[in-house]
Amino acid sequence: MALSKNIALKAFGKTLNFDDAYIKVSNLTGTKNQVDAKICIFSVKDGELLETQYARFVPDMGGANFIKQAYEHLKTLPEFAGSTDC
Repeated sequence: MALSKNIALKAFGKTLNFDDAYIKVSNLTGTKNQVDAKICIFSVKDGELLETQYARFVPDMGGANFIKQAYEHLKTLPEFAGSTDC
């Protein structure tokens, strides 16, 4: 599971656009009270790593697995709004 979204990053005073960037949860750590997710953003699937971000959420112990919950949480964040499953 992963997400896809058009991403614009600033580097060296320029804005670089990446159509259909590949967004992957690469690591989860935590407890029943909070989970920290490491998010890797790639230019395309199996492409170059563009950026690493982190997100935190409170898991639903009776819900889907934590990986699925992490992706669902990402979709609620402004920086990943409009992303699609891929």
